[in-house]
Amino acid sequence: MSFLKGKKVVLGVTGSIAAYKAVEVLRELQKKGAEVRVAITPAGAKFITPLTLEVLSGYPVYSETVPESSPEIRHTELSRWAELFLIAPATANTVAKIACGIADTPVTDLALCFGKGIICPAMNVRMYENPITQENLKKLKNLGWEVVEPECGYLACREEGKGRLAEVSDIVDSAEYWFIPKLLKGKKVVITAGPTREYIDPVRFISNPSSGKMGYALAKVAKGMGAEVILITGKTCLKPPYGVKTVEVETVEEMREAVLKEFNSADVYISAAAIGDYTPVRKSSEKIKKGEGNLILELKRTPDILKLAGERKKENQIIVGFAAETENLIENAVKKLKKKNLDFIAANDVKSGVFSSDENRVYLIDKAGEKLEISGKKEEVAFKILEAVAKRLKNFPDGNSAGD
Repeated sequence: MSFLKGKKVVLGVTGSIAAYKAVEVLRELQKKGAEVRVAITPAGAKFITPLTLEVLSGYPVYSETVPESSPEIRHTELSRWAELFLIAPATANTVAKIACGIADTPVTDLALCFGKGIICPAMNVRMYENPITQENLKKLKNLGWEVVEPECGYLACREEGKGRLAEVSDIVDSAEYWFIPKLLKGKKVVITAGPTREYIDPVRFISNPSSGKMGYALAKVAKGMGAEVILITGKTCLKPPYGVKTVEVETVEEMREAVLKEFNSADVYISAAAIGDYTPVRKSSEKIKKGEGNLILELKRTPDILKLAGERKKENQIIVGFAAETENLIENAVKKLKKKNLDFIAANDVKSGVFSSDENRVYLIDKAGEKLEISGKKEEVAFKILEAVAKRLKNFPDGNSAGD
């Protein structure tokens, strides 16, 4: 699933050395299913040729405010056609012009027609940190523009600092967020993801094959729905979604501490992590050497984080659990839902290989026993789960959210 599928996007390119990355942004938007047309400033055209962008987009590039070859008024025509205006990269000059309502390039013409969109600054650190630039960006945010903050690092001018264009994946995430319904605006959502590790000695541990993909998908979609999202994650190979505060942990105890730190102020807690049930009774401080015969490992129960959350749940908090089962799927899931005081449980059969897959198939069950079968890409499953959560939150009395 892609929230960009079938969406119409105008990509604005300005005169930054980072203009070459506009090609990557264009291609990634297309891979997500978006139809993309491009506008470029005269300065931008000195860094990357309009022909390159025309060939890749499949459309003529808007590079002249008054084109001699066509009588159409391109900025108004494109602003009527598109659903999103994304400027990447945006120079300090373009940011200042848009903030002041100046329209003297194809990109600033379009900005005045759209009125809002996504803007991705890229410039020298001193230009970015200049109070004038910061005031301009603040003004744009207040006018409805989404600003994808630049990154810190080594800049083209051989200085180091904040000013590098954001990662392409973050820019594309922000474009997807633009189209996700804001069903959780103003809510705080805490999500756990990935596996835990319980160490036997400094180099060996007990874990499981959870990839974290389901939890990360939930975090991305919740962020796109307008929520403040805290992702508490075990070790994975995944990059956290753009704009999501991420807390990395390893052990069950570390995850317990991180969850309890955020739980009281959360409106929604979703336990999508594969949390280990057992930990070694004794943990060696040195590597255990191989010896003759068998090694007997004694295990004890770990803290039940989900049960603890259920015991502390406030009236207007929602808790969603996951039940990874190999038999009696629905029966075992319902038992878990009741025993741990959950509002919803998502039950899946782990024998189907969901741990490493990009797809999932779950039965979402609520307290009343209502059951919804959801299948598809994990982001699609995440959306359906969060949509059900948002409907339940909507039924709560106004002004009584857990975050208040």
